[in-house]
Amino acid sequence: MSEMSDILFEEARRRLSQVRNIVAVTAGKGGVGKSFVSTSLALALAERGKKVGLLDLDVHGSSVPIMLGLKEEVRAGKEGFRPVRKHNVEIMSIGLLTKDSPVLIKGKDKMDLITSLVALTSWGNLDYLVIDLPPGTGDEVLWVIRVIRNLRSAGALVVTMPSMLSRSVVRKSLRLLVDEGIRILGLVENMSYFKCGKEEIRPFGYGSGEDLAKEFKTRLLVRLPIEPRVEKAMDEGYPPYLASNELKTTFSSLAAAVESLLQKA
Repeated sequence: MSEMSDILFEEARRRLSQVRNIVAVTAGKGGVGKSFVSTSLALALAERGKKVGLLDLDVHGSSVPIMLGLKEEVRAGKEGFRPVRKHNVEIMSIGLLTKDSPVLIKGKDKMDLITSLVALTSWGNLDYLVIDLPPGTGDEVLWVIRVIRNLRSAGALVVTMPSMLSRSVVRKSLRLLVDEGIRILGLVENMSYFKCGKEEIRPFGYGSGEDLAKEFKTRLLVRLPIEPRVEKAMDEGYPPYLASNELKTTFSSLAAAVESLLQKA
């Protein structure tokens, strides 16, 4: 790394070390609902009376501003970028900077953008910071993992789907976390089932989340349903995890589990 990169890396570590608990949400691939889980977990923690921040680092496919209907401009002060506040959550997202424009950068420029956003955002006094990591296991993900590595109350939540393809890709993310010494809090199996009357249908099959949890000696924390009303919730301007009582209850359970696991650190 260059001298400036080293300085920003250390500044990122300094700022994040001031947060009481950090939850990095990763998936190894796009399209499995990582941003939905990150956003909903942050909101569920805030409902439990916690001071929560949400950091969206997906450069090319930022979804958090869309999910939460964010239109505000990011402002800068003496301490750096000021997060936008909504639903009692402090939110910073690359999407707030780029709006609807495609982000036509790669390599070092992409790393510089992520580095600057992490190092220069002023979070204040937070109980939890939920980080929505970019998809994959590339440089951007590795950089963030190394920033939070060895922070006492930091852990990773891994999102998967009950499909063979998802399982094979998510396994690589889990191995990366193990190799880098990051504590795995557990797995979330998204799009696990839907209800047809009283019957529970599993369109993608069984066992993916349970099998991965067993293989990596962790736990499957929750299974999330396929809920068509999520889109309707976003259209009407309220948080998507409130689309059904089942989703709300499940994310409340996930927030409680994450809180309990981090308290044991």
